[in-house]
Amino acid sequence: MKTLALLLCFTALAAAPTAAADGFVQGAAQLGVGVLSPDGALRYVAAPAGSNTTLLAIRTKDGLVAGSADIIGSYGIPVLTFNAQTDEGLSHDGRTLVVGDTQQLAESHFLVYDTRTFRMIDGIVLKGTFGFDALSPDASRLYLIQRPAATDYQHYVVRAYDLRTHRLLPGRIADRTQKSWVMQGSAMTRTTSADGRWVYTLYYNPGGYPFIHALDTVRGVAHCVGLPATASEQNGLGNVVLALHGKRLAVHWRSGRRG
Repeated sequence: MKTLALLLCFTALAAAPTAAADGFVQGAAQLGVGVLSPDGALRYVAAPAGSNTTLLAIRTKDGLVAGSADIIGSYGIPVLTFNAQTDEGLSHDGRTLVVGDTQQLAESHFLVYDTRTFRMIDGIVLKGTFGFDALSPDASRLYLIQRPAATDYQHYVVRAYDLRTHRLLPGRIADRTQKSWVMQGSAMTRTTSADGRWVYTLYYNPGGYPFIHALDTVRGVAHCVGLPATASEQNGLGNVVLALHGKRLAVHWRSGRRG
């Protein structure tokens, strides 16, 4: 992370078509949202089955179902960003898939599946409002977004759950060099390093500068980088994406244009 340069392409953001980020809530969704296997051969989706769920592995070449699992209750594929990127919930090697409940309850539920057997290997129940954030490359650690209340969509902390010992680890994952930094806002777009270790998320922040949250999923540490954009310029964040170019992290227009 120390050698990663940040290339900013924020000029004229205010002139772009705007997208309201205030109302976006991270969660889990069914149908229309899926996650691709690393080789692109399968897409995992969650489909409603009455009040329950069917988890499906669908072959991308012909649309045929390669595997399925029945789940009691309403579960979906994690959706983390405003632009609905669908590469979430799956480990870097493609062998572990996490789905979350789709309802706002007093408890948060997550199920962990082995994609080779399509069998559930873990069930997680946590008191409070949690959402999926990331997986470490070896799927030993699950990172979660914890909100202080189900109705507070802006403030949150990042927590870690050890999938080997089956426990929520104490404390929060935060930038220790900026202890006064308050985590708030809505996730707009993200990208992940080629080895699956670093997850970079761009946040719209109505209370200040937008920022990039860089999460090291191996060491369990985070860094925050504020971006020099005014409140009006933040309205254009729905039209940009993050991209890695070697050791450079860039903010691009969705079209691919750099600015």
